[in-house]
Amino acid sequence: MIKRFALVLGVLLFVGVAFSAMAADSVLLQYNPKPGTTTKYKMHINGTTVVTAMQRAQKTDLETDMAIEQKVTGVDKDGKVDMTTTITEGTITVNKTPTQLPAIGQVIRVKMAKNGEVLESEGMDQQSNFQQMQIKFPAKPVAVGESWEAVINPNPQLPIPLRVKYTLVGFETVDGYECAKLASVVTTDKGEAGSISLDVKAEGKIWFAHKDGIMVKNEVNSNMLMVMENDLGGGKKEKIETRMNLVLRMGITK
Repeated sequence: MIKRFALVLGVLLFVGVAFSAMAADSVLLQYNPKPGTTTKYKMHINGTTVVTAMQRAQKTDLETDMAIEQKVTGVDKDGKVDMTTTITEGTITVNKTPTQLPAIGQVIRVKMAKNGEVLESEGMDQQSNFQQMQIKFPAKPVAVGESWEAVINPNPQLPIPLRVKYTLVGFETVDGYECAKLASVVTTDKGEAGSISLDVKAEGKIWFAHKDGIMVKNEVNSNMLMVMENDLGGGKKEKIETRMNLVLRMGITK
């Protein structure tokens, strides 16, 4: 039971990691916030989970609200960013029963390259593998209509790789920020790992303030089917099927 929900949370996090037209041939996308920059976000996730085992199905309604604060504590001469991330508020509601998130107040420290690659991380359960939770931008400028891909490698919390395709679809102004608008598609790169089969499909939109070097808004709709085979002993095995549909909305706040 615990392992199954740890995997579900891993998919949520990964599938999870947020107007006026502009004339531009191409743009170089980089994280380049100024030292001392503090950015606050609100995140809302809602959806349903259906777990089927022993020919019985149990549906659970889920809703999560979080307030997140990111602070840039330093930027070195190569543009590497030192950043702290803190969940300042949070509740998870299961079938209309709210509970405070246990991670409130926890500080996560990362060192990140300008292209989004996380070089070091500290203060977080390494099973969550924070190093896979950032968009990794291409090294060269991209034009509207161009795409690039990234692979989220397997880790203890998500043992099956995911493939992410990003496409620059245009430019918009959101909350006063000039943003590059990206479309993202997440799919399962390899559907099986040992006793686990996973099929993930997610589509999202990301608004990235390319002049300020920060994410402004993120929207994701995801569907997941996970099948785990549980060994009951005596040659008997049980399949546990989990279906999850989630909608994530994350945006910058003042």
